[in-house]
Amino acid sequence: MAEAEAEEYKFTIWVDAPHDQVWRAIRQQIEHPRTGEKSGIKQIVVVEQKKNLLVREVVPARGKRFQEKITFISNQKAITESSRGPYESVVQMVAREKNRTRISFEFRPRKFTRWILRLKRWVKRAPLDLDDLLQLNKMPKPQAVARPTP
Repeated sequence: MAEAEAEEYKFTIWVDAPHDQVWRAIRQQIEHPRTGEKSGIKQIVVVEQKKNLLVREVVPARGKRFQEKITFISNQKAITESSRGPYESVVQMVAREKNRTRISFEFRPRKFTRWILRLKRWVKRAPLDLDDLLQLNKMPKPQAVARPTP
């Protein structure tokens, strides 16, 4: 029996900061995520790194190690594909619109993670917040980027 198509969770946030600063902050967090007990990641080992490609092995605090392949497309998009872990893929996009920067996230959680997300939604009786999904997937959140003073 074929498995149903994976659910996708999409979120958009707006930041009053220049596109290039927001992109640099997101890329920095993707390339150098936090490790330690709070992050749920014990260790990260870079397997391959090129200008627009990063392959790394992630050792979670609990569970089996897995590999992530991250592709950077121009200064606007990062696609993370995971061999195992809580998600199949994460797409982060940064776009400039009307003097603001739009950050879009698309998550494709794995089967067990989808079950947890549904349960959490049922318990809360409300839609999931972006923070809920980011925390569940142990993904680094984009930091607020300070506007340069004129």
